[in-house]
Amino acid sequence: MSVAQPLWPSARPDRIRRRPPGRDSSGLGTHCDPGTLDLWMTEEYQKAFRRLFDGTAEQYDPWDAAHRTTGPQYPGSTMCSAFRTFQGWTALSDMDNDQGVLHTVPIPEIMAYLLLRPLLPDVPEDSMCGVTVNQVFPVTKRWHPPLYRALTPIPDIKAGDSVWWHCDMIHSVAPVTDQNGWGNVMYIPAAPWCPRNARYAADVREAFVTGFSPSDFPAEHHERNWTGRFTLDDFNETGRRGMGLD
Repeated sequence: MSVAQPLWPSARPDRIRRRPPGRDSSGLGTHCDPGTLDLWMTEEYQKAFRRLFDGTAEQYDPWDAAHRTTGPQYPGSTMCSAFRTFQGWTALSDMDNDQGVLHTVPIPEIMAYLLLRPLLPDVPEDSMCGVTVNQVFPVTKRWHPPLYRALTPIPDIKAGDSVWWHCDMIHSVAPVTDQNGWGNVMYIPAAPWCPRNARYAADVREAFVTGFSPSDFPAEHHERNWTGRFTLDDFNETGRRGMGLD
């Protein structure tokens, strides 16, 4: 007899970006976030991407989450320990598409290109096309020129508009000079309850109780000395489930 997994979301806090009018920003470089060398080196990801490595790439399904919900991820300063089915970006202000907004290559299957690229003959044997630990997975003009040219901005957006993209998709944030109005966004990922996310929810719970920053984020610990901040008693049922309390 099998028991169905619960479908509630786990707690995976992310960021709020606050960019005032007139601000210059260098944006965020082109990259993807599922991992780095662990995509080639760990048993779980080797199974998840087996179609790309065994010569049956045409059968690869980027929407198949098998093996992604249990495996580890190599530690790093820029990483996501949780498994996100989608990454989310909700606008908190109106922004035109030339004001430092999200750019993507809206093709989830592109992971086939990224993972097989280091195996092509023009890449030195000791190179992984810029991929290393402690950094995001870079997409560069040197190693991935077709993908770099395919970057596409989202349309003009209004406050409250939400954008969601597959966790493997290439994305960036364009630079902007003299920001026209506010450029504020909130990052809200979709992180369903699964063994990998249950482990991270426990980490988030401990950090929340102490006021420390969760392990995926810089050790800034802004909330340690805040008065009147949320406690576990302030959570509703959904929040308690996301923390692994119920």
